[in-house]
Amino acid sequence: MTTENTLPTPTDADTARLRELVAVVQRTQRAEDVDGFLALFAPDAVWVNGAGRRLVGLDEIAAFTRTVLPGAMAEQSVRYDVVDVRFLAPDIAVTSIDQEALTTDEQSFSPRREGKPTYVWARRDGEWRLVQGQNTAVFHPDAEFDGAVSPEDAAALRAIVANVEEGFNRNDAELLLGDVAPDARIVNAVGTEAAGREEIKATTRRGLSQASLRDATAHYRLHGMSMLAPDIAVAHKRAWSTAEAADRGDAPEMTALYVFARRDGRWWIVRRQNTLVPTAQAASPE
Repeated sequence: MTTENTLPTPTDADTARLRELVAVVQRTQRAEDVDGFLALFAPDAVWVNGAGRRLVGLDEIAAFTRTVLPGAMAEQSVRYDVVDVRFLAPDIAVTSIDQEALTTDEQSFSPRREGKPTYVWARRDGEWRLVQGQNTAVFHPDAEFDGAVSPEDAAALRAIVANVEEGFNRNDAELLLGDVAPDARIVNAVGTEAAGREEIKATTRRGLSQASLRDATAHYRLHGMSMLAPDIAVAHKRAWSTAEAADRGDAPEMTALYVFARRDGRWWIVRRQNTLVPTAQAASPE
């Protein structure tokens, strides 16, 4: 006697619904609709993005998404095409996706920027929810390196700077420096240079304990991101005391150069240089 393992027969309605939900992923990404995107997930979902960052549970996914999605589509768009829908049980399905980042006028980049996400869905309370998702960036070995930052890498770099911002605002040196490489070198806004994680920690703790910084707040925005090599990125950070000041179009109060290196599958800050922008000197070329 033999037993054959057969997959459940999908219904047309379920297949169509899953395709609709992948279209929602595309729509919410393009619109930077954080709440619409998060509504797709189950509370216990696990999400691994194209940069290899693993997020466990809706709270962690939400915190990351609220940091990286706003502004992510300012210079690009994205397309998701369903290439396969497979039902593993009556209430469990897997969708395989072809993902491509596009220019703002819906054209492919050269070389193409592609991913191959897989989403696992579970039907809960009558609706399909994302329970597992993982993306893998497509490597084009023959493509000429063009210095462009992929959406996944851009998200990872923004998340690092968001940690720096939150660490500063919470007066939390450990969070502020959590993505600083052991061999990093940092020049702070008053010209103090520190080399190596331990020296940087000591300098940062002393700075945060000062009355002028203890209750200070900051809002950071990255711009000018580019890749110098496949695992080396640079970006400039503009800083204001508040998000409202940035939204008003006020001149930044500080700028910073970040140099990032990818090691063992994750990004680190290896160099950071800060420069204050006093109002009286904002127009000076020096």
